[in-house]
Amino acid sequence: MLGYLNIPRIDVVVAESVDEAVKALAKDREREVLAAGTEVITSLTTGEKRARKFVDITRIEELKQLTVTDSMVDAGALVTHHQIASQLAKQIPAFDTFLQNYSSPAVSYRATLGGSLMLRRATEDLIPILLTLDADLVFETEDGEKRISLQGFLREEPSWRGVLKRVSFRLSRKCLFDKLWLGVSRFPLMAVAVDHGVGNVGVAVSHRDFERPGRVFSVERFLENNPLTSENIEKAGDMLSRAINPVDDVLASAWYRRKAAGVLLKRLLLRRAGDVM
Repeated sequence: MLGYLNIPRIDVVVAESVDEAVKALAKDREREVLAAGTEVITSLTTGEKRARKFVDITRIEELKQLTVTDSMVDAGALVTHHQIASQLAKQIPAFDTFLQNYSSPAVSYRATLGGSLMLRRATEDLIPILLTLDADLVFETEDGEKRISLQGFLREEPSWRGVLKRVSFRLSRKCLFDKLWLGVSRFPLMAVAVDHGVGNVGVAVSHRDFERPGRVFSVERFLENNPLTSENIEKAGDMLSRAINPVDDVLASAWYRRKAAGVLLKRLLLRRAGDVM
């Protein structure tokens, strides 16, 4: 089967625990973590990925747990897209939209939370949503457990290596998400998430800087200090368009992506204002 897919020969170590996985990564610096493989297999067949050594973590049960309390969510790195979105859709509206706009139901049952976050790409719809919910990533390393904010992780890759164990984020019924896509893949030309509640305002986009998702703090500060009137919603959308620096590629121009981001934010804020009223 691997030959039919034109996948090069690879070396895989199967870890039965997080500790085993961390030791395997430390022993051989050329190894990378392998989870569901939805991205890795594609990258190997196209020749984009050069790595040939992996640590398979799919048997580690503690990475598959999803715990929800009244205010927080704690999700293991191997929780699937379908699992997290379907379980939280009624409590976090953004996940309902995320699932409705998913490209392939079959992939949603295999693709993992950790896999999406480790890619750090604009294609991953989960990232803007989790950014607005102040997500933290918890890694296991040779030197013990390390915690880093998702925003910090996207901004600069950590100097240490480890296995992503879980993701912790706020449970917010005010978090909304929308995106503009092209073609059957439904990869976003632009995606926007916003969480607008009392004491918590988050705004994040898929293409904050080139192809890297990120929060837009200037727009957040404006929304924190101003009511959701029609005039302020219009200003917030225009601010977002000016604040981001998206990629300019064959799918869409940077100008178009900026405009799309502003329109999507306005739509979400109008929806949120309607809920408040």
